[in-house]
Parts: sequence; structure tokens; C-alpha cells
Amino acid sequence: MVSYTPTTGTQLARFIKGEGHIPSWMLWLVCFSAVPTVAYMVLQFGFWAGIGLIVVIIAMPISMAALWNTGIGLYILILFAFFISIPNRLAEGIPMGIGMDVMILVMLVGLLYRCTVKRNWESFKTPISLAVLLWAGMNVIELFNPWAGSRAAWFYVIRPAVGYMMLFFLTYGYLDSKQKLFRLLGVILFLSFVSAVWGIWQATVGYFAWEYNYVFSHDLVHLVFNYGRWRAIGSIGSPAQFGILMAFISMLCLPLVGVSKSYWMKLILLSVSATTLLAMVYSGTRSAFIIIPVFYVIWVFLARQHWLYSSLVVAVFGFMVLATTPSNNYHVQRIQSVFKASEDKSYQTRAKNRAMIFPWIVAHPIGGGLGSTGVWGQRFTPGTFLALFAPDSGLIRVAVELGWIGLFFFLWLYFKIIKEGVVASTRMEDKTLQAIAYGLLAAITPLLLVEWGQEVIGVFPMSVLFWMFVAILFRAINLSSIKNNASTI
Repeated sequence: MVSYTPTTGTQLARFIKGEGHIPSWMLWLVCFSAVPTVAYMVLQFGFWAGIGLIVVIIAMPISMAALWNTGIGLYILILFAFFISIPNRLAEGIPMGIGMDVMILVMLVGLLYRCTVKRNWESFKTPISLAVLLWAGMNVIELFNPWAGSRAAWFYVIRPAVGYMMLFFLTYGYLDSKQKLFRLLGVILFLSFVSAVWGIWQATVGYFAWEYNYVFSHDLVHLVFNYGRWRAIGSIGSPAQFGILMAFISMLCLPLVGVSKSYWMKLILLSVSATTLLAMVYSGTRSAFIIIPVFYVIWVFLARQHWLYSSLVVAVFGFMVLATTPSNNYHVQRIQSVFKASEDKSYQTRAKNRAMIFPWIVAHPIGGGLGSTGVWGQRFTPGTFLALFAPDSGLIRVAVELGWIGLFFFLWLYFKIIKEGVVASTRMEDKTLQAIAYGLLAAITPLLLVEWGQEVIGVFPMSVLFWMFVAILFRAINLSSIKNNASTI
């Protein structure tokens, strides 16, 4: 058999069409051109100019690779999602957010180009595409909100708001095989385990010196030190987001244990589940405890297995005992406080704020504009009513910034995710993919309840990972319809 070696022209043509790799001669040309350029920059502008140019030179090939291979960009964004707070804690002022926005834009341009050339728009043909685009469009329309106090705030908020949303289409388009889906999910579970171990270390041994420096220099002690205990923040940097993510991952592992054929894989999944669950407890995030019982109830009714129905009775009894039995244990008390929310002072304050803002929401159907509350409101419209208002809830923030019309589109999107996911997942034939779908549905649903107490989907890193999880859910459903050998993990 005669082997075929593509010519230089053929390689370049395939690269332009998004079907091949960068030709080797082009890589060598870039490398040889970089050396004298860096030397010149160092001589003319100093050491840091050279370092900056090196970073650019490294970033450019990565960006070019992500342009044609979406998977490269997605894995980089996952690393950012788990570890971006570390460089922010070590050295402030690094424009990591802009880097993520550029990466998403590059991947999206590459995807649109490939879809146009190949005339295949399958990446955008999903059961929730219209709902996603309507929610994204509602955010874009806020630029023309007459009640908005600042257009600059809209510019800063719209980039992550709509950009992260596009990760749904990017991830869905990339996961065109079961192997890619399992690999991406496996990487997320592994990084969650690493972050969980980090958080457990923080809660039991203590923070690293540079973490203490960041906490004290930014007056964050009141957030991470409660009742004589340091709360676990892992690599995420926020105890609330860390705890919610750990609860999500811990529960997601459970359905996968039942369909795993390898005992080693069962042991690994159980270890990840137990470790992330313990990390969630050490985070002290009360909202995260809501995910566990809601997840279990939904999973039981989706899986429809007799032994799970029996376990549900035991689980309900155990929760009742845990919620009502007096204890001096700090972590048990935190769990019990979830069931006594009306007695909590912070809950009472939030309830008063919601009652106060409700008439304003009714009178403003499209809200006060993106970035009118919270940090962005204090930066761009300081002293205004909305800038001084603390939403303390994802749903309330949406209602205040995008009005009750925007809240409708947000809830409609969530409804479509759950409805389409449940209807399609019950018809799946591939048991492994079905277990993934059940786990994601059962874990995504309680996030809406958590949104009532605090913001989840709109806050990093869940703002990135959420859309990846939704893409994995619907791609698992799609791949299950392909007739091939059953997949195993």
C-alpha cells in the first residue's frame, strides 16, 4: 500500500477549511521570527516588554489552535473555571476575564466558519436553542433600556453574560462522540476532586500564607471565618460557590457508580463523591445542603428502581433526625439552620429587601439595566437606589436588572432545560449516557431553588460550568440515539 503525504498546499488548504493542523513550515516561521523580535523588544523597552511579548507569542498559537479545535479552548476554560482565582489572589490586575472572553470569541468564530463552509449547523440544532437565544437576546436588548443608569456597565456585563452562554453551543458541537463526552466529564470530576482536597486542607490545617494575605488585605475575614472556623474555599476562592459546586459534583457521581462496570471506576467515583461532599460541609455554605435532598428525590423518580424507592424512605427519616436532633457540632448546626431559615437574621433581612423591591420590579418591566446592582452598580452608578440595593438572590437580580419580562425568559429557559431533558432522557437506550443525563437533570434542577437564596448561575465559575453541564446533558441524549456499541465507564 502506498502511503499518501499531503503537500504543503494541501495542508494549508485543509487548515483554512478548518479540517487540518497548522502546517509545520508555518510553525517554524513563527518560531524563527519570534527570537529576534523578543530580543529587540527587550533592548528597546526593557525586560517586562519582552516577557509580555513572549506571553503574546504563546497565546497566539493557542488561540489559533482553539479557532480550529474547540476542545483545546474548552479545556483551557475549564482550567480557568477551577483555578483562575489563584493568580488573582497572588497578583491582582491580571486581565484573566478578558482572556476568557477572547478565547470564547475565537472558538465561536471558528465554529461559525466551519458550519458555514460545511453547511452543517447541527451544533446549533438543540431542543433549547431558541430559549437560549431568546435569553441572550434579552440581555442584548438591555443596551437600549431607558431606565439604565450606565451604558458602560452594560458593556462590562454583557461579555460574560452572553459569551458564557455561547459555551453551550461550543461544548455541544465539540462533543460529537461518547469518548469526547466521557473525557470532558472525567476532567471536570478530577479537577473537582483536586479542589475538594484543597478545601479540606484549608478547613483542617489552614490556608496558605498567600491566601491569608489576600483575605486580610481585602477585608474578607467576615466571609471566610465564622464561629472560630475557617471556611473551605478550595481553588475557587468563594466559600458559597465552592460549596455549591462541590454538592453538585458529589451528587452527580452517584448515578454513575451504578452503571460503572469496573470496580476500580466505582471506587474512584465513590471517592470523588465522598471527598467533594466533605468539602461541601467544610465550606459552610447552607444553600449547598438544599441540593442534596432535592437531587436524591428527583434521581429516585427518574431512575425508577425499586431499591431506590426504599432508600428514599430511609433518607427522609435520616434527614428528619438530622434536622431536629439537638447537637453542639458546628457543621450539624449549619445544616439544621437551613430548615430554620425564618429564624435566621440574614434571611429576615433578605425577605424585607424582596418585599421592598417588589413594587419597583412591577413598575419596570425591563428592569434597571445590566450592571445596575451590586459591584458594577457601585462602580458606574454610585449612590443610586439600585446600586445600594443588595439582591442576595439570582432571581431577584434578574428581576431587578432585566425586569419581570427578563425573569420570564430566564425561567422559560430553565423550564425548557428540565422539560426537554426529562422527556428525552426517559427514552434513552444507552444506560451509561442515561445515567449521566439523570444525574445532570437531578443536579441542575435544585440550582433554581438555590437561586432564590443567592446567585449561582450568574457567578463564576458556575457561570461557565453550568452551560457545559447543560451541553453534556443534551449531547448525551443525542448520542444515545446513535446505533452503535453500548458505552461503558
